[in-house]
Amino acid sequence: MDTRTPSRRSRLSRLSLLAAGIVLTTTLHAQDTTHALNLPAQPLDQALNALAGQTDSRILFATDIAEGLSAPAVAGEMTLQQALERLLKGSNLTVQQTSDGSFVIAAPVASDAALDLGVITIQGQGMGETTENTGSYTPGLISVGSKSPTSLKGTPQSVSVITRQVIEDRQITDINEAMKAVPGITVQSNTFRIQDFYSRGFPIQNIQLDGAAPMALGTTAGSFYSSNIYDLAEFDHVEVLRGSSALFGGTGDPGGIINLVRKRPLDTYQLKFSASAGSWDNYRSELDVTGPLGFDGRLRGRMVVAYQDRQYFVDNRATDKPLVYGVLEADVSDDTMLTAGLRFNKVHETGTASQLPRYSNGADLGLPRHTGLSTTWAYADGFSREYFAKLDHRLNDDWKLNLSYTNIYDTIDTNNATTLGSVNPVTGVGVTRYGTYVTQWSEQNLWDANLSGDFSMFGLDHKLVVGADYQEIDSRWLGTGRFTTAGGAVNVFDPNSTPWDDPGARPVFSRNYSPNSQEQYGLYSNLRLQLAEPLHLILGARVQRYKFDQTYQVADATGMVWAQQSRVDMHEPTKVTPFGGIVYDLTDEWAAYASYAEIFKPQQNLLSGPASAGSPLDPMTGKTYETGIKGELFGGAVNTSIALYYTKREDQSVQDANYPATQVLFGGNCCYLNGGETISKGIDMEISGELLRDWMLMASYTLNLNKNRDTGSALSTVTPKHVAKLFTTYRLPGELEDFRVGGGVDIQSATYVSGSASTFDSLGAVVQANVPFEYRQGGYAIWNAMVDYRIDEHWNLTLNGNNLLDKKYYQTVGGATYGNYYGDPRNYMLTLRGTFW
Repeated sequence: MDTRTPSRRSRLSRLSLLAAGIVLTTTLHAQDTTHALNLPAQPLDQALNALAGQTDSRILFATDIAEGLSAPAVAGEMTLQQALERLLKGSNLTVQQTSDGSFVIAAPVASDAALDLGVITIQGQGMGETTENTGSYTPGLISVGSKSPTSLKGTPQSVSVITRQVIEDRQITDINEAMKAVPGITVQSNTFRIQDFYSRGFPIQNIQLDGAAPMALGTTAGSFYSSNIYDLAEFDHVEVLRGSSALFGGTGDPGGIINLVRKRPLDTYQLKFSASAGSWDNYRSELDVTGPLGFDGRLRGRMVVAYQDRQYFVDNRATDKPLVYGVLEADVSDDTMLTAGLRFNKVHETGTASQLPRYSNGADLGLPRHTGLSTTWAYADGFSREYFAKLDHRLNDDWKLNLSYTNIYDTIDTNNATTLGSVNPVTGVGVTRYGTYVTQWSEQNLWDANLSGDFSMFGLDHKLVVGADYQEIDSRWLGTGRFTTAGGAVNVFDPNSTPWDDPGARPVFSRNYSPNSQEQYGLYSNLRLQLAEPLHLILGARVQRYKFDQTYQVADATGMVWAQQSRVDMHEPTKVTPFGGIVYDLTDEWAAYASYAEIFKPQQNLLSGPASAGSPLDPMTGKTYETGIKGELFGGAVNTSIALYYTKREDQSVQDANYPATQVLFGGNCCYLNGGETISKGIDMEISGELLRDWMLMASYTLNLNKNRDTGSALSTVTPKHVAKLFTTYRLPGELEDFRVGGGVDIQSATYVSGSASTFDSLGAVVQANVPFEYRQGGYAIWNAMVDYRIDEHWNLTLNGNNLLDKKYYQTVGGATYGNYYGDPRNYMLTLRGTFW
């Protein structure tokens, strides 16, 4: 049976054999080789799958003989034979080794009995797309940056993964929290709910679902009014590639790309339940059920229901969000699998501001962290839905065709109540109310088709992926002017002394961005050549077209007569973005690599002069050079990497001094020139996995040096020069083995935002205006901890504590008038989890 082609599930025809036996395949090491294993208690078939993946071995068994059987936890250094004996202890199953090194698991049957093998599932090393039930802090295989399952060691770019075990151990519930745990990533609050992600000084603007077509991320950097914040109840794990990612990510900054890998149905029945309660009335529950639905296991399903009702440490802020996710997977033939699913979720936000102003001279107000300047009548009501379908067809043992489609629609209405202005340090006044009503929606249609496979040439094995993708985004934004009751003074030191009653009727819509649409479609290819036994050359390229269309209008006082303020309709000519990489296997465990990647980003909203005839600037371009060493240690139980990176971004816009500046918010702004070269360079170091028996670790350090060569100033002052992140867990030995303890720390150096401030005399009059100023947050460390108790084979209880030393700091630094967000004070979360098979 040839399993050279990695795929999540391959289906073979029904067979009849005189004996018992069958299913799972991977490749075997020497019989006496010991492996560092960490297998939690779980269904037997899942345990055998995990054992095959962790030992890179070949195990064969029939799915029905393992049905209803559980396997105990297995951990420590041992041979494959010893591990199998422990997993099968107490069952009537036997294990035999074949002449080719495979192991066959069988049930005793009469010698003349015939066994219908039914559906055969091929999994193991090369199929490690899911991390659920592995108990590991490191994945088997990844698909970000490659479109097909590839090891971290074989990927010539920096990639980090937040596995399902990390998600559960750290009580991570959404993408914002997940990105805070990713090595080298800086997370900045941009609104009361939307956060932006920065990598190596550049924003990350693209995201993939299951490695398919790129889509715009729901951040302000995306600018397509997507408001959904992805809940991780839908996903198995998160993959993040740092650096230029145009090959499969399309347009964007050279920050990187995020790949969210969805949960898929399992072949066996499983039910998981969790209930959490935490600080500031933070309550959450999840129910996750999966298993075969019929047709001898050829139809499988999964449904996840989650609900969170929480308040925050900030006054007048709360969130209520339900979610339903469902997916079906069907083997429509022996070689074809169809997957289809959907997700619905809503959100109701109470209060629409968590940010704080500063003194107008730039000094910190020193307000209590719970200070909230929004109101309980301010709200945001959002809805999001996702439909997706995927077809996997195996052409033969080596080649596979994949087709996928995703439709994502989200909308939100915001009745906004916040503040503007800074505080005069003498008079203590200057902050006023600000309120608007906004409605927005975004719809994305994403298509991807690719052919992937293996082929042999000159006695060596090679891989090829060729495909095409298409992204279509339509969005609209409608907003009112300021509420008539807005503008009143606010006492930021005692907000309750200056209350703001609900204004009731809101003004008519007066601003409209419609259409606001984008299309990009491209052809891509990725060829992985084995030049020699240890040497791999990866060549890739993307050919892409881009189109953007936006009209901005404003209305008169009646809201009936609209006048166009800005019109942008651009077509970017065909662009080719290359990729190249080389991987040299130093040993079975270590590899050295180097890579080169490009990306480009249209600057459609920035026009060249003159204003009357301006056209969009040429796109900004980025190039990333990277080299390093990666290790896959202890049979894949630990992954580690050290990388040196250098990114150059060119043609970033600069103001054209030959023309007066004009600005239309998010519209066609004038007048600009292409120019400017920025550099980002540094070191990425990471290690994740099981270092010793029962000791899990995820640790990283990132050094970033960035600079605008034209001005000599920093490219990104919100990106720390130094970032270190660590989280680790350990299962106690002996009589305390039911306890796991863990902890970690997130450390970063100082950051700042440049701006201007004013100085005042003793009477509060301005002495000097527009004085350059840096709004600074000093370096800090946030300490976290975890205690987990295994009640029995089905239940466990976990207590998480975050910011244990109660460090007071700004998670995001803004200007004098707004944009300053405190980090969470000390908080706790208690979670009860149940797993049933």
